[in-house]
Amino acid sequence: MLKKGNARGHRAALVSSAALSTVIGSLLICGAPAMAQSSDTNNKSEKAKDDDTTVVVVTGYAASVQKALRNKRAADVISDGIASEDIGKYPEQNIAESLQRVTGVQISRSLGEGQFLSVRGLDPKFTNTLYNGRQLPSASGTRAFDFQVLSSNFANRVDVYKSPTADLIESGLAATVNMQTIDPLTIGKRRLSISAEAGVEEQRSGKVNPHISALYSDVFLGGKLGVSVAIDSNDRAFDSQNFSTDGVLQDSSYTAGTAYRVYGIHQNDLIGTNKRRSATATIQYKPTENLELRLDSIFSDLKQRYNMFQGNNWYVGAGALGFSPTNSVTVDGNGVETAWSGSNVFAWLQANRYEFDQQMQSTALSARYTYGDWDLRGEFSYGRAIERTTQAYISWATRSPGADIYYNTTDDPKGPLTFGFNNGFDPKDPSHYYFFGVQGSYRQPTTDRIANAKFDATRHLDKGYLKAVRFGVNLQDRTLATTPNYMTNSSAGLPSDMSSYLFVYNNPDYFKSYNGGANFPTSFLTVDLDRFLSDFPLAELTKSNPPVQSLTTTTEVQEKSQAAYLRFDFADSADLLRANLGVRVVKTDEYSSGYVPSPGAYLIYGLFGGSNSLSYSDAAVQAQKSSNTYVLPSLNVRYQLGNDILIRFAAARVMQRPDMNLLAAASSPNASSGPPPSSTDTWRGTLVQGNPDLKPFLSDQFDLSFEWYFNRQSMLGAALFSKDVQNLVLTNYSTQAADVHMNGSNEIRQITLSVAQPVNSESTNIKGIEIGYQQAFDYLPGLLKHTGVRANLTHIWFGKVVLNQGSDPLPLTGISKDTYNLGVYYDDGKFSLQAGYNYRGRWVQDPLSFFGDGIFTEGYGQLDLAANYRVNERLSFNAWVVNATESAMRQTNKYGVTRLYALDGRRYSIGARITF
Repeated sequence: MLKKGNARGHRAALVSSAALSTVIGSLLICGAPAMAQSSDTNNKSEKAKDDDTTVVVVTGYAASVQKALRNKRAADVISDGIASEDIGKYPEQNIAESLQRVTGVQISRSLGEGQFLSVRGLDPKFTNTLYNGRQLPSASGTRAFDFQVLSSNFANRVDVYKSPTADLIESGLAATVNMQTIDPLTIGKRRLSISAEAGVEEQRSGKVNPHISALYSDVFLGGKLGVSVAIDSNDRAFDSQNFSTDGVLQDSSYTAGTAYRVYGIHQNDLIGTNKRRSATATIQYKPTENLELRLDSIFSDLKQRYNMFQGNNWYVGAGALGFSPTNSVTVDGNGVETAWSGSNVFAWLQANRYEFDQQMQSTALSARYTYGDWDLRGEFSYGRAIERTTQAYISWATRSPGADIYYNTTDDPKGPLTFGFNNGFDPKDPSHYYFFGVQGSYRQPTTDRIANAKFDATRHLDKGYLKAVRFGVNLQDRTLATTPNYMTNSSAGLPSDMSSYLFVYNNPDYFKSYNGGANFPTSFLTVDLDRFLSDFPLAELTKSNPPVQSLTTTTEVQEKSQAAYLRFDFADSADLLRANLGVRVVKTDEYSSGYVPSPGAYLIYGLFGGSNSLSYSDAAVQAQKSSNTYVLPSLNVRYQLGNDILIRFAAARVMQRPDMNLLAAASSPNASSGPPPSSTDTWRGTLVQGNPDLKPFLSDQFDLSFEWYFNRQSMLGAALFSKDVQNLVLTNYSTQAADVHMNGSNEIRQITLSVAQPVNSESTNIKGIEIGYQQAFDYLPGLLKHTGVRANLTHIWFGKVVLNQGSDPLPLTGISKDTYNLGVYYDDGKFSLQAGYNYRGRWVQDPLSFFGDGIFTEGYGQLDLAANYRVNERLSFNAWVVNATESAMRQTNKYGVTRLYALDGRRYSIGARITF
């Protein structure tokens, strides 16, 4: 389709409480004799280990490995995680990039930086992210948390819970991630740590990226009052380069059968900056041994600005200038026109300005009171995130007749296409284009608000195997609202001759690292965006062309949830067997409101101006409420064999709500292009709709894990898991013919709309295995005794689902069959070096897409390096290389034709850290 640029972008039976009680009872009875026999031996062994720990002092990266394994071993659930070497100190600069070391954890990157987490190969939206136990707001509209807003310097430890407990906030079908900041009273003394770093990016040569952070912690009033404050300022100048297509569409001009032509070819260079300013603060007050009050807050301000220089945006399959004759063509066995040459091809010549201003803050006030065997906790928190989005498109369009052009998809399979021009056509000649206008969104707000209140109580007992009873309630009110502000296309108030704002873009670093077999231009005609916006600032343009609120995409979704839980903790006298059994009951009320077409409303083209301006003649508010209640039982059992082996079993039902932006009642039509010159040609468009009737995901899941801790820094583990998931959300595509009234005339034209709407599909089973291994080779001679290795692998088996009865089954979205991490490190307490390779296998982004050929993200692997030199206890120096392999992100369609090939290049950083 003619794009105006891209922005970011059960059937198994329920395990009843009675059944779970039977299971745990059997385990307790069977385990009792073994516990009695090994109790004394175990206690002596553990005491010896504790004595050893007081002698052996581990520092640096090895210390973080040891802490993480200690946390994993002590956990009541199946979990993994990371821990800082020192307060707020990680070898990576981004929490997401730190977590990619963890078994089963992969990350999704945006503009070369870690952004979203995927656990066990599942889509990021299935990972529930908490900050000190509470959910943070996110203006993205999805459940996936954007880790770009958080600095790694704020985290003391991050735990990845792969099996839930009843007291854990519902959601997290893949996992729940809890990031915990430091407790100043736990540190118990004055600490000040300052870090300064400078970075450069190969694809943005000449720009230095400064990163400064500081963390201060202190205690007062004789250790009763603790205060900590952390600030972080991080600037990044980037250059993200990509080559993309829109997939393939049936070529109606091909007469020898059915053939598919590439719809559009695009070259883009995104040059800009990220500026993040963030801070955290914590106040702990413990006036007595029984009472603790805590106030903690986090704030983040992320400003992203970039120019997207688009050149050679040729729409060979659109027919926007009328029929595009074929001169020569090669068709493969799938009917794809892998090589094509023809004429009269249309292009957009444009550059786009993107501005994303995102502020997020969350504050929690909590109290903890202990009285005898009772532990009582209460917390109230409020968070708000807002993102204001500007996407301005400054466009020129091709004059008729269009270009003579050719392409070839086979020179570099899964890479860029070869393309060029015939018959002397010069795509850099400004006379081929005319100024079209300025359009796009301007400071469009999206807000997310979360108010939460919770109360937790624990009664510690000594009733045989029963050690504690926990219960509590959680009340949450969350609202997501979007108000589109769109500037209609206009050239009013601008000079009649705008050709002086065109220039030949010739970035010497553009696709410099590409070494594939495709041939394509590396320079192109585009818009001198900075000069244009200097002469015609957006703030001034909006005065003569005020943004218009698009009613049918104006939405608000409110989510009110009430949850209560009861949990029982069990253990034997030797602590060889531990278990928790619980149930959580959750009631959710969803209120969705938005504008939808009124009965009898029709489509109008050109009402707001612009080549893709398609709107409804009338819209009315639709408000809808839906409610659901779910009972979520959970069981976690941990049994210790000998001194070093743990076996864990978990069973639970998990509920996760769909993304809030999908629940909005919305209808967004798009004409994709202006109507073709001939009324006999097919005019195509799209229609994106929301679905307030979406049901939550449900999963009945089981986990079994084996963990062998054969050294403080060493472990071998394996886990099997199974998830019976129902109510999966997939995008349903259908075709709809509609009449379009042409604004300003009595003409009515017919358009064919590809309609996309999220719907619930049938259930499916997801099974997997995880294997994790890490070892310190401290028994080897010489320098080798300071080395270690970590490796983990996750493999998933999953089937296809049927979206509509009678249709072909489709693969699940967002799931990679194979993911793995490989890492080696050297740490002698003075100098440390780590190398980590992270790989996520091929996954489905959209099994269909608008043209039915789908979007598939190919396997991606990346090597990162980090080094640290510890001068003394106070001063250290650091260095990083991110994406040392210069890996490219690749997407294809079901025929193997490239949809995206993106290069973000290497990043280098050096820095120093001083602690007082």
